[in-house]
Amino acid sequence: MLVVKNARVATMTSAQALPGDGPLGFIEDGAVAMENERIVYVGPSSGAPAGETLDAGGRLVTPGLVDPHTHLVFAGDRAHEYAQRIAGASYLEIARAGGGIRSTVRATRAASDEELIECATKRLRRMLASGVTTVEVKTGYGLTVADELRMLRIAQQAGAAAGCEVVPTLLGLHALPEGLSREAWIRQVCEELLPAAAHAGARGCDAFCEEGAFTRDECSRALSAGQALGLAAHLHADQLSDSGGAALAASLGCASADHLERTSTAGIAAMASAGTAAVLLPLAAWFLRDTPAGAKPFLDAGVTVALGSNLNPGSQRMESVSLLLGAGCLFCGLTPAQSLWACTRGAARALGLDDRGVLEPGRRADLVLWDCKDAAHLPYHAGVEHALTVIARGIVVANRESACN
Repeated sequence: MLVVKNARVATMTSAQALPGDGPLGFIEDGAVAMENERIVYVGPSSGAPAGETLDAGGRLVTPGLVDPHTHLVFAGDRAHEYAQRIAGASYLEIARAGGGIRSTVRATRAASDEELIECATKRLRRMLASGVTTVEVKTGYGLTVADELRMLRIAQQAGAAAGCEVVPTLLGLHALPEGLSREAWIRQVCEELLPAAAHAGARGCDAFCEEGAFTRDECSRALSAGQALGLAAHLHADQLSDSGGAALAASLGCASADHLERTSTAGIAAMASAGTAAVLLPLAAWFLRDTPAGAKPFLDAGVTVALGSNLNPGSQRMESVSLLLGAGCLFCGLTPAQSLWACTRGAARALGLDDRGVLEPGRRADLVLWDCKDAAHLPYHAGVEHALTVIARGIVVANRESACN
């Protein structure tokens, strides 16, 4: 049994919208005991069971962070597109000129399995060392049945190599493959790719509902087909325009709608009624020089708010956890406590993972010991990583003597 004692334990057992530190559910001088991959005790240090002890020294302990939206299996470099955007080119202009997603598709197809696994494993290890114990990974840079299934396999292999749990998501409707009609690709996705992906271990399905990508009807077809196979549905919604994506996600009962920079009041209300979580991606909007979605309208409506990195080669290449927490505060208007909740319990809810994101007996033993006492220090001192010890399934998987404080 492993016992973390003398900690400021942020249990995340309270509701996200509470004021102050309310969402964190603090236990002062608290302890967390773990055995057989599960938490067996959370409470005062004085009542903790005996076991191998890790003294937190009064520092902050939280659940392991969950990143609910990444595209981290890819090859190639699109730094030149970054320069083009700084010079004034839009996301759609770059894509129409042959860049964007299709540029990464070409590079990813050309890379060997070994190259892709090595790069994805390095990214996951950096995330794990910074406190992220669960990472959702989307496909979408293959755009053939074989290449999309290859991306699923590589994501799973990289997760195993890194010691970080990967939640694989099939993003079949990311972009239209060259040489195929829209109808032909959508039919392949629904009739061939999704069944094969479900068999290969995918846990979710996704689609990009946007001008220049796929329509509401096309996304509905693909997501409904995935849900019929038992996959949790997600939707890239309302990023570049108010396309009605949030309302579509709600009508389909999606676990989450992601991006949401231009979602209408009606779309937010629909999400609240359906229980669809909002995954906000402020670093992506900042990277694209856009206005990030504000959290307040979603919180006021009772929508679960999560934060995701959207790590990808084209529209968000920043990997810092503390920078994401800071962006949640500075760009989305979350309090530091809400931002941390959105990266733990909120993100777990967005992926339908009821066994993590909160510290209480019976939950999975994923937690982080931070090199600070105040949760507000994490987004305040952004751009560096503050995780001292990262525990996944009750085992220490990352450790350092000190971090920047």
